[in-house]
Amino acid sequence: MKKWIKKIGMTLALPVIVYGIFLIICFDRFSNLNCVSTIFLQSIVSVITAYAYAFIYMSGLFDFTIGSRIIISGLVGGIASSQFGMAGLLLGSLIASVAVAALTGALNWICKIPSLILTMALTMVFEIEGKNIAGRFSFVSIDYQYAVLGSVPWIVVVLIACGLLFYFIFNFTKFSYHMRAIGSNEAVSKNAGIRVQWIKFLCFVVGSIFAAVAAVLTISQSGSMGAQTNLGSATLLFQPLMAIIIAVVLQPACNMAIGIFVSQFTLNTIFIGLIAAGFPDTFQNIFLGVFLLIVMIITNNVETLKEYLHKRRLAAKVA
Repeated sequence: MKKWIKKIGMTLALPVIVYGIFLIICFDRFSNLNCVSTIFLQSIVSVITAYAYAFIYMSGLFDFTIGSRIIISGLVGGIASSQFGMAGLLLGSLIASVAVAALTGALNWICKIPSLILTMALTMVFEIEGKNIAGRFSFVSIDYQYAVLGSVPWIVVVLIACGLLFYFIFNFTKFSYHMRAIGSNEAVSKNAGIRVQWIKFLCFVVGSIFAAVAAVLTISQSGSMGAQTNLGSATLLFQPLMAIIIAVVLQPACNMAIGIFVSQFTLNTIFIGLIAAGFPDTFQNIFLGVFLLIVMIITNNVETLKEYLHKRRLAAKVA
């Protein structure tokens, strides 16, 4: 029981501390439940996007295309909704998301070049295709009656369903164990008989289910989906990526499904807090870059830090 309480405390410490700091700085804005509700609702799409990207990240790959794939999925779903209603929105988004993800995974398998280079090139291609799909006005809108999933309570129901599905896939499937083994040591995994390229391909395809959900919620919340060019879609990646990195650090205290949500809620608290404190919107990008750099430095030097602290403890005992 004490172990569970300790883990819960460790998990909640990060968002509580961050929220507490901004509560002191901006008491009027952060002292009501509406602020908590706003942060929560604004975190949902990013959390589900992080679920989509987590499989790719944990397998050791990097994927710039996630944003452009979400946009294509939403555009196709929006167009399909005008002909087939809600079913068109859901099925159109899912089919488009899976198809584009499968293409990305297949090219990663065939080309055998670094995923960073491949997906950056594919992002530019997908953005042009998205612009062609969107037509002359570069955006697709949907009828308000098909946008119900983007509002309360349905958006919360979708988040819970996605969280449970992600939790099951990540913790109880053979695919997930192989995925994490590859991310840990690809050479050893290959020698152990794991089909490395097939698992990497599945990482794109399985993640595309959550990408389709993120696309549906995005177009449902705003009522439209716009095409992006010049790698503009890549901005959809950075917050979810940070949430995943922080969630990996939190893994000793909680599972990835909860960790990603806690991390994204914390990040959104910071971003809203910065705006409430009077900082311009552009400062968010500066903070995003600096914070990501700090997190990467810490996570890549955890073992070194542990070894240093261990030596300090030994030295203290000797003294």
